[in-house]
Amino acid sequence: MRRFVLVSALAAAAVPAVAQQNPFKTQKSGSKAQVTYAMTGDMTGSATVAFDGERMARRATTTSKMMGKTSSSDSWTLTTPDSMYNADLTKKKGTVTPNMLPYMAKAYDDLDGDGKKRLHQNMDDMAAVMSKAFGMMGLTAGEKLGTKTYAGQECEEKKMGGFEICTMNKAPIMLHTKASIVCFNYEETATDVKLGSVSADAFTVPAGVVFTPDTHILKADSAAIGYVNYLASQELADSLAKAKTQMAAAQAQAPAGGQPPKLTPEQQASMQQACETLKNMDVGKMIADASNQMLKGMADAAKRAATDAAKNAAENKVKGMFKKPKIPTR
Repeated sequence: MRRFVLVSALAAAAVPAVAQQNPFKTQKSGSKAQVTYAMTGDMTGSATVAFDGERMARRATTTSKMMGKTSSSDSWTLTTPDSMYNADLTKKKGTVTPNMLPYMAKAYDDLDGDGKKRLHQNMDDMAAVMSKAFGMMGLTAGEKLGTKTYAGQECEEKKMGGFEICTMNKAPIMLHTKASIVCFNYEETATDVKLGSVSADAFTVPAGVVFTPDTHILKADSAAIGYVNYLASQELADSLAKAKTQMAAAQAQAPAGGQPPKLTPEQQASMQQACETLKNMDVGKMIADASNQMLKGMADAAKRAATDAAKNAAENKVKGMFKKPKIPTR
């Protein structure tokens, strides 16, 4: 789910401050659902997501290829009101961290009125800056693509930059996600949706996995206070204002319309071909081949040098045998 964090954060930032009093406070829900997904594109595999009130679990088995290397992953994550678990089921290892949202919600409540107002403004500005920086104009609003149906359920599909997301109207469930960013193409489609119930073992911790605390977060409350205070800081506001000024200046120098020229179909095909070449490129083999070629060249050079030295020595010896005698002078 981490690949959608940026999109979710920007979408959350777009909600008006009046409607979003505490952006870190999660709404309690008694709804239950379990969704199975199929993944295609540069990452293939399957995933199952289950949620029950305040808990959510995800199990994903994927295979991806990049730079000539094929990698597989079998992961399991669980989010509860108190903790977040992440496990590598192949290595039988996992980490557990505190769920930061409750701590961040409290830190937000402890801000004064000006701090809360500045935090919302900073989040709005951050969304705008990131949308422009990543070429995802209109990301927070989204372009409606119409109503679609996946796994027998209806959803409203929107295009946001390089993403297409279809979310159910009657439940906060994404039925279809499509991403096309530079050389990465990915699609996740719901194949089965069960509403109102989840399997008995959906939230059961996988057997044999050893969980250890994540040492990066030792004091969750202190970390949350620091993060929320930074989001509400004048320092961040000043940095975002500077970034907006610089981007406005750059946009003023851009071609008419302020947008980079669109690629032609031929250019898009050429870029896609370059991406495919990059993804299938075995860097390890390239380095090995280059090293072997270099060593072969060095060996050939040494062989030629030895042959030339032996040849020159033989020629000098022969010349010495037939050396003209010196004629004495009076």
